[in-house]
Amino acid sequence: MDLSDYMSLFPSYTRGLPRFSALAEAVLRQAADLIALIPNLESGFSVDDAAGAALDALGASFFTPRLLGWDDETYRNALRRKLKRVNWDGRNGTVSDFLSDGDSVADHDNWTVTVRTDDPLPLPACDLLPIVLGEKVIS
Repeated sequence: MDLSDYMSLFPSYTRGLPRFSALAEAVLRQAADLIALIPNLESGFSVDDAAGAALDALGASFFTPRLLGWDDETYRNALRRKLKRVNWDGRNGTVSDFLSDGDSVADHDNWTVTVRTDDPLPLPACDLLPIVLGEKVIS
């Protein structure tokens, strides 16, 4: 952002005042710095882009701390599952939207459910997968 474009919008009388110009430039510089920062904010709050301490902070906001020995990718997968669980509407018809590739849920209509996953779950199943009973969810 070029500050001279904005500084030229002030009347000619104020442009000749050095203290006013310095104050206006300082305020505009702060606004320009904030505008430059905005595109970088999303990566700090994205599970896909965050790493290390930023990923740990996101996990803490989901009440899912990193377990000992987890690398970033394992932790990222656990957080993605947690996010899917939180955003799921709880109906059996939409359970396929909730599950990861290779996962399946079979509702036996006798208050039992079988959950199959291709990959080992990084957390207990009740923390990552909903328990589906008819059209109700017990978490």
